[in-house]
Amino acid sequence: MIWASFGWGGISSICFVDGRMNAKGYREVLNKHLIGIGSCMCGSDWIFQQDNAPIHRAKVNLTWFKSQKVNVLPWPSLSPALNPIENLCGILARKVYAGGKQFRTKEQLKTTIIKSWEEISIEQLHALVESIPERIFEVIKLNGAKTKY
Repeated sequence: MIWASFGWGGISSICFVDGRMNAKGYREVLNKHLIGIGSCMCGSDWIFQQDNAPIHRAKVNLTWFKSQKVNVLPWPSLSPALNPIENLCGILARKVYAGGKQFRTKEQLKTTIIKSWEEISIEQLHALVESIPERIFEVIKLNGAKTKY
């Protein structure tokens, strides 16, 4: 599993996660890969978007976000998956496995993931960020039903 984030201005580094992540591990990833670069990716007034995974909603992590002065987008229960990171992961997967590429070792795969992540263009990031209002409108229009996103 990997963790990564992006904003209008760029991408975070990729964090490879072995095994299951818990609330403490999630905070460690955020400390290493999000804090300090959020303003570089998103400007001075940015909001972090995540879903309702249990480790994201853990009280200790919500308290941590407040202590770090990270604004987190409120995320309703049972909401459709609108986070554009899902689309970015699709772009990444297509790059990694282009032409039916197969990997012999985990290290080969990791190297290709990192290289492919670094090749993502700023135009792709801008398009995903700019799509957010349309995503929200689509959910409202469909009364919460499944969208094309």
